[in-house]
Amino acid sequence: MPATTTATELQRNYTKVLKKAKKLKKPVIVLSNNKAEGVYMDYETYRNGYKLKSKSKKKGDLSRFSGVWTKKEADEFNKIIEEEFERTDPEDWK
Repeated sequence: MPATTTATELQRNYTKVLKKAKKLKKPVIVLSNNKAEGVYMDYETYRNGYKLKSKSKKKGDLSRFSGVWTKKEADEFNKIIEEEFERTDPEDWK
């Protein structure tokens, strides 16, 4: 399962997300409203992935980072997230 964070977490705790990405050495999926909206990765991960692919394919190809999940895994993850948000009391967020 890929590492995830929320857009809010990225905004409020950038350094924490940065450290997480550096430690994992792989992209962190950024979720907004329970949907993947972007990817954050530290510069070294980007540079290493960029150089790795640019030697054998067209420059800038980061395809080694795609396809981290199968469709089944992604659907299961989305189901879990939706169930958790259904159980969450909106009053807890105030």
